[in-house]
Amino acid sequence: MFIYRFSRLIKSKLLWGFLALLMVFAFVVADSCSGMAGGQSSAGRLGETTIAAATLENAGQTIQVLNGQAAYYLPSSAQVFGALLRGGQALPEDWPARRRLNWKLVAAREVGAQHGLAAGQRAAVGMLETLFVGPNGAFSPSLYRAFLNANQYSRPALFEETFRDAWMPAQVATLAVFNAVGWASPMEQDFTLSAYYDRSVVYAATLPNTLKPEALQVSEQEQQAWYDANQEDYSLPEQRRITYVEIPTKPFAEKITVEEMDAMQYYDDHSEEFRGTGTNATVTLPFEQVKDKAIEKVRARRAIEEALVYANETLVPKAATETLDAAAKDYGKPKTATLRQDRPIGFQNARDLLAAAFEMDVEETPLNAVAGTDRVYLIRLDEVIPTHIAPLAEVKDRVLADARRDKLEQRLRANGKTIRDALSAELAKGTAFDKAVAACKVDGLTATTAMTFTLSEVSADLSLPHRAEILPTVSTLGTKALSEPILTAGDDILLVYVAERKPGDALAKTAARTRLAQSMSFNSAFQITADWLDWNLDRQPPTSPDGKAPLLAAPTEPIE
Repeated sequence: MFIYRFSRLIKSKLLWGFLALLMVFAFVVADSCSGMAGGQSSAGRLGETTIAAATLENAGQTIQVLNGQAAYYLPSSAQVFGALLRGGQALPEDWPARRRLNWKLVAAREVGAQHGLAAGQRAAVGMLETLFVGPNGAFSPSLYRAFLNANQYSRPALFEETFRDAWMPAQVATLAVFNAVGWASPMEQDFTLSAYYDRSVVYAATLPNTLKPEALQVSEQEQQAWYDANQEDYSLPEQRRITYVEIPTKPFAEKITVEEMDAMQYYDDHSEEFRGTGTNATVTLPFEQVKDKAIEKVRARRAIEEALVYANETLVPKAATETLDAAAKDYGKPKTATLRQDRPIGFQNARDLLAAAFEMDVEETPLNAVAGTDRVYLIRLDEVIPTHIAPLAEVKDRVLADARRDKLEQRLRANGKTIRDALSAELAKGTAFDKAVAACKVDGLTATTAMTFTLSEVSADLSLPHRAEILPTVSTLGTKALSEPILTAGDDILLVYVAERKPGDALAKTAARTRLAQSMSFNSAFQITADWLDWNLDRQPPTSPDGKAPLLAAPTEPIE
């Protein structure tokens, strides 16, 4: 539980140092967007501290970098910090959960600022240039620009500051975790080493499942009860209803003349787009061979830029003073769509369009223009549909399937517990495993012969039955221990029994102990720090400028 783990954290000066360094990391990552210059809008407050809107926005951009392709260009410890913010989960798609991550980062930064933590040494100034080198071994500005464009990182300076300032604190934080070997007790280490390096003699009992979910009857009352008890499973994320018009770029492209020098410059900056098969390998094709292609690429890029300027400077103001229909009368009838963060489909450059739509406000900024690839979208935000529970009528099929599945698993687990109790009683008498299984008198229940293996070497034995379920279970069982019932992928009931452990290679155990202790320590510290980041936000929940609480997702697990 969090309180217990947090109390252990308080007693460890080393892990306090680790936590402080993570706060430093949060502080310097968001540092470039901090400050409350005159005229800046406020995103709200954390406790008594006013947070600038730019601070929250750039915290979100930092999180995108830590979890996108850009993470590969950051030290591995920066990727670890991104995982800590997520709590070890995948990057969420729904907007409230993403907003929570932004506030978690800002809250950690504020704690760092309150405690006077310094940003640390700026030791990575030259590191960036070593990551983007061309064929001649020198820094390649074109590769760097391509990387920034691929990650939709519009402000290179912010990425560079993030990289530079995060390098040393993140590296030192990682070292602190890996040196915190005191977090794994000798008893825990001995148990794990024995499980992995001793030769285990293992048996398994299996009862095939013959019951299918479709055969189970679920009444209307049971469906309603399931829906009422599991409403969060049917929660719909925040949605945006928009009206939009597509402005094709072809008319703009037809008026654009591209000079050969401009095409040649594009060719030099984007050589990776002009690769082809040469005599012996894939090579960059000569400019003369791809000149027309380069000209068209420059023309298409300029057409998008001109169409976007036209939409922003002419159509958006017209739509604001008149109507969207009037502004877009030359481009066909406006269409409507309902957007969700987790469904970036149906539009060119859909993620850009989603990002724009979810930053708009119905009252203050209802109109925007977003570039596609061969068109520009003029969009109007009509309605914000907050996160809500889908009515039962809309998800009835899902509810029925889920309720049936739950009923099936309950029956299987109850059956498995009955079998386990009987089998455990027989084994306690000293009965051999196969005879103990037979004594249970369950039709279809079968026992394997003895399986003898070492977990550290078992990867070569791909023929082990129910391998995916047995191996992780064996690593958690002591000698003469019978597992709880396991439901396999095919819904069979499986029970695993470790009959004996024969001492393994003592030298291998000794060599692995330090590495194991570091790994166990890291896992403990990781969970504690992830919990702390959640707890730190929840102890000072943010308020919007209007005094209300912004819509944030709940933590993935309750903090006790």
